[in-house]
Order: sequence, then C-alpha cells, then structure tokens
Amino acid sequence: MKKTLFFLATILLLASCQDKVYNKYTGCFPVYTDYETFRQPAAFLAPQQIEDNGSIYIKDQYLFIVAPDKGIHFIDNTNPSAPTNLGFLNLKGCTGLSIKDNYLYANSFIDLVVFDIATITSPTEVSRMNDIFPQAVPVMEKNYPMGEAIDKNKGVVTAWEYKKVKEETTPMPVWNNCANCEFLTSESFDTQNGSGGNTGISGSITKLTIINDYLYVMDYGQLKPIHIANPLAPTTSTPVDTWRDVETLFPYNGYIFMGTTTGMLIYNTTNPAAPEYVSAVNHFTACDPVVVQGNYCYVTIRSGSMCGSEFNQLDVIDITDIYNPILLNSFEMENPHGLGIDNNLLFICDGADGLKIFDASTPSSVGNNLLHHFKDLQATDIIPHNNLAIVIGEDGIRQYDYSDPSDLKLLSTFNF
Repeated sequence: MKKTLFFLATILLLASCQDKVYNKYTGCFPVYTDYETFRQPAAFLAPQQIEDNGSIYIKDQYLFIVAPDKGIHFIDNTNPSAPTNLGFLNLKGCTGLSIKDNYLYANSFIDLVVFDIATITSPTEVSRMNDIFPQAVPVMEKNYPMGEAIDKNKGVVTAWEYKKVKEETTPMPVWNNCANCEFLTSESFDTQNGSGGNTGISGSITKLTIINDYLYVMDYGQLKPIHIANPLAPTTSTPVDTWRDVETLFPYNGYIFMGTTTGMLIYNTTNPAAPEYVSAVNHFTACDPVVVQGNYCYVTIRSGSMCGSEFNQLDVIDITDIYNPILLNSFEMENPHGLGIDNNLLFICDGADGLKIFDASTPSSVGNNLLHHFKDLQATDIIPHNNLAIVIGEDGIRQYDYSDPSDLKLLSTFNF
C-alpha cells in the first residue's frame, strides 16, 4: 500500500513540476461599429472598380452587382455592348438585394434597408428595419474559431481581426508504461481551423425574393416574410422554421423553391404571411441552387469545403404533382454553381470548367444535349433574360446575346 501511495505521489509531483502548457491557435476577434455610426444613411459614391464576385440582379435596363459586405454597383445596361458604371451604394454588410417598383431592399448586417431608386443615380434610404437579422456577421476569410464572444453592447460587428492566441491550460499526466513519460498537450495539434473545441462562424448569406407584396428572406434556418405593400413602413410576420440550411430561394407560380444543402424544399404562399411546407426531394449533403420552368426543376449539386460532398451533378425533377416531386435524371458535371433557364435553353455555370448551355426541350435528357461550352472563364452565377445572358465569375462579368441559340455572341466584359 505504501509503495502504491508513493508511486501516485510521484506522478502528481512530476505533473506539478511540468512547464506550463498552452493551447495555441489563430482566433477571430470582432471589430465593432457603434450603432449610431453604423445606421448613418448609405452614401452613393462615384463609380468604383468592380473587384468582388458577388451576386447579380437586373431590373429593367439596370444591372446591380453586389460587392459582398461593401455595397452595390449600379450599372446602366441599356446597351449591353457598352454598359455604363453609374456609381456605388456604400452599404456595409450587404450580401444581396431585391427590387419591386422603384424600391430596392437590401441587408446591411443586422438591418434591412429600403431605398427609393426612382432617380437611379440618387438612391435614398426611406426605411430601415433594425435588428431583423440579429445573428448576421461579416463574411470570414477563413473558418477560424472565435477568439471571444460577441458583445452586442459594443455595437455591430462590421469586421474581423485575426490574432494569434495563446491560452494556458492545465496539463494532465498520461501514463503509457514508458520509461520517459510525456504529457500530451493541445500544442501537438493544429488548432487553426477550429479543432481543439473551438467553433467557427460562417458569414451571413442573403437570400431575398419578392412575391407580390411580400419580401421573403432566409436567415439562419428561418424564412422571414416581410410585408412591403408600404415600402416606407414594412412589417414582419412570424418567421417560418425550415429546419434546413437553405442556400437559395426561387419564386415560381406562387411557390418558393428552396435549394438547401440536403435537398430541395417547396413551400406555398397561399397565406403569404405564413408560407407552408409542400414537399421535398432529398439528396446527400452538397451545395444546391435550383431554378424552375414549367413542370421541371433543375438543381445543381456540387462539392466544396462548405458543402461536404464529393458529388457534382445536375438533377432534373418533375414537379407535375407538386406534392410528389420525382427525380427524373442526373447528369455528371465538374463543379456546378449557379444556373438559369430561358425557354429551351439551360445555362450552367460549371466553375472552372466554364459556362455550358444545354438544349432543354426534352428535360429528362437535357444533360446529353450540350449546345455550347465556353471554357475560358470561371463561371459562378448567371441571369438569362430576353436573349441576354449575364455571367459572373471569379475573373469578371460577361454578357452574351443568345437570340440565335446556335451562335452566341459575346457583347461585353467587366474584368475584375
């Protein structure tokens, strides 16, 4: 018994004599802007260099390009062969927008802001819904762990600061029947990307779409209906839990089609203030945008660091019976991102493999009917409308005339 006690005492003594043990990692620390400064009306600045691969939006003859977390570029696209950069709306925290009539709706980190754009070169803030997106934070460069908790009393988190963190921890003895026992510490592991118990936080992703007098916005697993019949005083309804990681919203015939990381969801807007679940098509975890035309949905599924999948494909879904959607066919792709459809042309932005255009006259075999393949661009999103295809990618924006589907013509290019 005495030998046992002596042995345990020796172990404890050795542990107490060890050098201090530290957990080292790169932490993400919030940078705050006080509420009064943050909520000053956004300025409309002179045209800025377009440098970021954000979302795109068109309304009438105008093209809007989001610079993530920075603002919105306003482009006069009356002549797609020679578009004119009109100016830049300096709206911090903006990641998406939607427009109805002369009113532009955009997020600004935690707030929703409404602008009157009747005079396109002089957008004016007319209303703001404070704290409607309470969890919104800036886009992170990497998925670093939080170095400290967010303190909302300090203001709005408008940026991140990355610092090396060294935290003292309590060493624990590890006995493995060896002659020279060592203590296992967290310094033995790479904790830069959130291992070691720290959790990374992703940036907010704006998902906005308008159906009649309602703006629908996805916010961390909730679909938020906002009544915009009076743009000067929009009102909110009770959020609808979707229980999934929704990435995109697509409105069609009174339904909202949601692309999620685990499949496609369909909600109706019979009661626009309270959309209801209709049906779903599930798949393995992957990034998943969706577009709809007629009785068919087209869904691209891609792999990626935030998507958790090794599959890259196009799925075609028959929604003739909206309550029982059926997967018709799947076609292999390289790394598909955004997509669009107009009449019988399906456009797919296939990442580094460029832009692909398919004949969609027979939806079940669309992936076998490739018409054009432009490999000289990295395509991520597209809007095809009225014979004009606007494509955005990592190197810039291109516009194509597809009035003759057999002979697409490049009209203009914005290089980043």
